[in-house]
Amino acid sequence: MKSSPRSWINPFFVLSVLLMIVFPVKGLSDTSTETVPTPFDVHILSNMFVEISETVGPSVVTINTQTTVTTIMPIFPDYSNPYLINPSENFSSPREQEYTTTSVGSGVIISEDGLILTNHHVAGDADVVEVVLQGGERYYGELIGTDPATDLAVVQIEASGLPAIEIGDSDNLRIGQWVLAVGSPFALSQTVTQGIVSYIGRSDVGLVDYERYIQTDAAINPGNSGGALVDLDGKLIGINTSITTSSRGYQGIGFAIPVNLAVSVMEDLLEHGYVRRGWIGVSIQELTPGLAEHFSLDEDIFGVLISQVLSDSPAREYGFYRGDIILTVNEEPFRTLTEFRNLIADIEPGTAVEIGIFRDGRNRTIDMVLGEREPDETADISYDDASEEYGWVLEELNREMARSLGDETLQGVLVLEIHLSGRVARAGIQPGDVILEIDGVEVTTTSEVDRLIDPSTDTLFLIWRQGYSIYFML
Repeated sequence: MKSSPRSWINPFFVLSVLLMIVFPVKGLSDTSTETVPTPFDVHILSNMFVEISETVGPSVVTINTQTTVTTIMPIFPDYSNPYLINPSENFSSPREQEYTTTSVGSGVIISEDGLILTNHHVAGDADVVEVVLQGGERYYGELIGTDPATDLAVVQIEASGLPAIEIGDSDNLRIGQWVLAVGSPFALSQTVTQGIVSYIGRSDVGLVDYERYIQTDAAINPGNSGGALVDLDGKLIGINTSITTSSRGYQGIGFAIPVNLAVSVMEDLLEHGYVRRGWIGVSIQELTPGLAEHFSLDEDIFGVLISQVLSDSPAREYGFYRGDIILTVNEEPFRTLTEFRNLIADIEPGTAVEIGIFRDGRNRTIDMVLGEREPDETADISYDDASEEYGWVLEELNREMARSLGDETLQGVLVLEIHLSGRVARAGIQPGDVILEIDGVEVTTTSEVDRLIDPSTDTLFLIWRQGYSIYFML
């Protein structure tokens, strides 16, 4: 029987030929210019981590602090001898007692002459700051400046020729990029951990006023605060500051302050003694869907609602009003209250800006010059709106009541009591609040309140609380 012409073909031979076509072997043909891919040598990456650690390690220091704390302690009778108990002793008579607390953190050498960048919560409130270098040398540290709003502080030691770290550019970071964290977790100095950048620009964490964190899974534990987050070039890209944990241990989420922000804060502290920030002078709150509907704004448009325009502020000078909704800053939108505050704070005071607002059903722009927030000035205060009859006890505000609240010119209706099951309690209104307006109409009597509210429809309240006004939707 005549065999099939293809019966002699070995399938393994065909596979080998195909592989040689796709991946030609180097040297098999003089005309071939392609090479077989070389497997990645993991030792290259390992050696890179070693080199970075050896380079960065001397620039990261351990910071030991001592802080004197005064507390009020009750006096207890001496029960050691029941026959000597003095019945006249007062169990609750308090006395002041001082004690010293100690803590350990980290810092990064920024200049050869001993300038060190760290966290405010590491050194900002300490009475004694001791800096320990990698080689064990110990120096007294002087606090040059501190900024609780970003949790940064600058310390100076009397030394020269120190191994200053190389500064990187945190604006060029990318999610997924490899990073190393160096610090003194649990007082274990010169500890190095490795991970990636998990997120960039993390805000609303709730730690400080101005947040724009680098999130990383590089292990950051207590004591790492103030240490260095570096890239694979060994350049400083962040100052490690905190962790998210339920056990004070590593759980894969750590935060670092971007180095560009840290350097900007440091320069202001060195030059002015405080951080200069742009300031509008308003109280703001989140624009919830209910508030957006009331002000006839589409739900998919994000903005912040001005609940109060502060006196003697740029906002008052340039014609902002309570009830305006800020949509953009220099035509740049934002998505959160924190992002808006960061946008304004990052702009140099005295700079002309264009603020896009929504007022009376249409978009407008206001050209203004930013003021400067004083170091002790409250930042543009933001409030989160609560949610949904009423359940309250009201009283007309008289001059004596207004004086006790701190503003004798205050006019409105005082909320004396709130029933927790009532609608206003669920909306967030509290005892001590003063009702200023209902649906834009000023009120000074309880009868006006009763006339203006309707349990069957949504109602917009403007409430005065501790010197600031806030909108609530019921």
